[in-house]
Amino acid sequence: MANSLQTPLPTLAPELAAPQVQERLRPQILSVRLEPFLVLGLMVLGLVAHGFNMFNYPAFTFLDDEGLITGQATAVLYGHLTPYTYIYENAPAGWVMLAGWLGISGGLHAFGDVIDSGRVLMLLLHLASIPLLYRITRKLGGNVTIAAFATLLFSLSPLAIFYQRLVLLDNMMIFWLLASLNLLLDGWGRLSRVVTSGACFGIAVLTKESALILLPAFVFIAMQQRWKHQGRFSLIGWLWPMIIITSWYPLYALLKGELFPGNPSIFAPGSALGQVSLWDTVWWKLTREGGGLLNYDNQFWTLVRKDWFGRDGLLLAGGAVAVIVNLRRGFQDRRALAAGLLGLLPLLYLARGGTVLNYQIVFALPFLALNLALVLEPLRARLHIPARLVAPAAALALLAVAGNYWLSGELKPLYNEVPAQAGREALAWIKANLPAESRLIVRDDLWSDLREAGSGGPAFPNAHPHLKIASDREVREGVFKNNWQTVDYLVITPNLEKDFQLANNTLALDALHHAHLVKRWTAQPGTTEMHPQQIIELWKVDKPGPLDTALLVDSASYITRRFEQNGALLDADRYASSEEQSYALLQAVWSGDRAGFERIWGWTRTNLLNKDGLLAWQWQDGKIVRPQTLAGADSDTALALLMAGKRWNDPTLLEAGQKMAGAIWQHEVIQIKGQPYLAAGDWATQSGTAAVNPSYFAPYAYRVFVEADPGHDWRGLIDTGYRLLFDVSAAPLGGAKSAGLPPDWIGLDRTTGAFVPLKITQDNPTRYGYEAPRTYWRIALDERWSGDGRAKAYLSQAGFLRDEITQVLKDGQTRKNAVSAVYEHDGRVVTEASSLVGTTGAVAALLTLDPATANTLYAARIVGGFSRTEGGIYWGEPSDLYAQQWGWFGAALYTNALPDLWHIPAPAQTTTGGNK
Repeated sequence: MANSLQTPLPTLAPELAAPQVQERLRPQILSVRLEPFLVLGLMVLGLVAHGFNMFNYPAFTFLDDEGLITGQATAVLYGHLTPYTYIYENAPAGWVMLAGWLGISGGLHAFGDVIDSGRVLMLLLHLASIPLLYRITRKLGGNVTIAAFATLLFSLSPLAIFYQRLVLLDNMMIFWLLASLNLLLDGWGRLSRVVTSGACFGIAVLTKESALILLPAFVFIAMQQRWKHQGRFSLIGWLWPMIIITSWYPLYALLKGELFPGNPSIFAPGSALGQVSLWDTVWWKLTREGGGLLNYDNQFWTLVRKDWFGRDGLLLAGGAVAVIVNLRRGFQDRRALAAGLLGLLPLLYLARGGTVLNYQIVFALPFLALNLALVLEPLRARLHIPARLVAPAAALALLAVAGNYWLSGELKPLYNEVPAQAGREALAWIKANLPAESRLIVRDDLWSDLREAGSGGPAFPNAHPHLKIASDREVREGVFKNNWQTVDYLVITPNLEKDFQLANNTLALDALHHAHLVKRWTAQPGTTEMHPQQIIELWKVDKPGPLDTALLVDSASYITRRFEQNGALLDADRYASSEEQSYALLQAVWSGDRAGFERIWGWTRTNLLNKDGLLAWQWQDGKIVRPQTLAGADSDTALALLMAGKRWNDPTLLEAGQKMAGAIWQHEVIQIKGQPYLAAGDWATQSGTAAVNPSYFAPYAYRVFVEADPGHDWRGLIDTGYRLLFDVSAAPLGGAKSAGLPPDWIGLDRTTGAFVPLKITQDNPTRYGYEAPRTYWRIALDERWSGDGRAKAYLSQAGFLRDEITQVLKDGQTRKNAVSAVYEHDGRVVTEASSLVGTTGAVAALLTLDPATANTLYAARIVGGFSRTEGGIYWGEPSDLYAQQWGWFGAALYTNALPDLWHIPAPAQTTTGGNK
């Protein structure tokens, strides 16, 4: 028994039963009776320290590993070992255990998101580890105070609180290691406990293979446990179940023919270029770069300096020193040697060189706490400190340390910050707004919730983690065809591009390089480098996707529900105007909504059509309040009628469109020097100065009128219209130099054709405001339909808008990524806030001039700028009908959902490219 690590408690001898001896032993007996309550108190303290705010900090988007493990556990619930090709990156016991927990605890979303449910298990495992570490410390020679101190060092360490909240295989492994060690140190000599200890160690290895690092320490302890009736069988009894359980892993690979070397890829062994292999994976993990122990810049020392020491330098440095002291004490006390080995081996593993991850420090934490506590008892004896002072001194020391960590900011964020809010808001927005068929490249931490229905929305079967796209050919080629254009969206953090590069994930890199930011969700600012701000970003690949099509449907639904009453589109002031009616007719015919078209045209014909065959401008409360006509609305209405007649083979609509086209020429076209020009309306043709609104110029419509109304010179009107646009955009107006923008209004001398001042509104009519941006949309549509070189040339002159969007703001980092609502003719900003018509006009112009900037604006302002309500989606102010209609036109132009229905058959329901 001399070599035993711990001798069984002897029966009290009769001579020790004397009253005076019992009086001396009473404090010890009393402490033993109170130990269960002490341990319970330690567990309550651990529950508070680890449980409070654990769903919010660290953010579940902090580490991809949480999503990877919960995703694999989810697959187990559906009968699969993993959701993708199993590449043997880790043994499966950990996520099988997590799957069991999810199964018995009420499902994936029993406690919130899937990762939240996993974190509850991490909390329970930590609470179970507290009595285990307490008993291990006692069995290695620590008294009640020392055991409690070791447990508190471990449980209250900022390192433990931070990393043990995370759903990690390392945290599950630690529980099984402590369970194994506690059973192995049992001094009562029951072989069944030794066997169970070996089995627990085997489960620890199948949870995370790094548990094997402690094998020498456990073998040493097993060799010292030589009990009277078992002798050498204690070691065999421990090794045999451990070997049997651990062998399941290579046996599984052998039976699947995946044990021996295959053909590994650069990033993930075997999965991309050939057959997966356990051997390949082990070799890959052992040879990953990270720097040697003597290299001060290797990953280990970098983490020591930048992460671990800052979070808990006391436990890290003090524990390391205590390990050295206990190893030296081991020449006289084998219990100290056992503790020293338990502390040394994880440190050597972390410092070995190669890849080291920040959370792997949890492997060493309980053993560093164990060593630091055990070294205090001989130190107390050497310093002749009374035993009764140890407990209060330890408590004061812990309080002082905890106070220091709180004041330094290392503990405070764990309890009062909510960085997870960014990820939760991103997940909720994606679930609520992206179509379920979208193809997404996502972070692992969002993957499980996106793939499962619940969490406020549908399942996304085509959402895939970026790591699996890099490593799994079935995903990369089978789902995405190894083509970035099959990707719709990326859900990433700002630094994820580096991970794409490290993983040689060319598909994700190509998609990201052809994508633009839609939305960014941020949590409250991070306090330090170790407590960073969480940022989640949604990027849209530069092509029409499922959401773009959905925007058209949902926006149209909102416009109908919110504004239409029996065919009348009523704005916030209860006005119906010829402009909004004409937009609604175009929207209906392009959308294939015949019932809606007939309803809107029926009301418009009855209430706005005048004796000349044109539309009165405004109607309110059952009567016309502004009888003047608007040439832009009349042109759009005539085009809508002609396309509707062609689409639905309705001669009545064709005839109505032909009549309106003739009326436009008769009442809204003027002649200057024998050439036709489009006036603003019938009211603008009566004086020597004709009012002209450049945004009424619709050359795409006139090309249809050429065939529907061949008796008039519509080609001539196209020519003069383009000439006027080029001239008026370049000319100095009102004494101001030109920024190249078209004006809202301009006067045209009917004798000379010169531009003259026009007072038609209170504001300067030469401004680029809420009307002029429509010019770019109309010219862009004409370029799509006709390929007219003049259209492309005019759009190519919109450099001012490009510069506005790309200009860097005063902070020196942020781009404007918007156009203002109103500019003077020289480019000075009048109204800083953006407008939907301004955004649509800029997108239309820049899709030709600078597609990348156009995609930036479209992604941020149209895709990222809408709000969802029960009736559909809207942009900006929900009661702004004009904004909703121009938001729809912007999305429709981008998705090529505005075909020339006069010349081509009605399109299928799918759409094609967003720019030419």
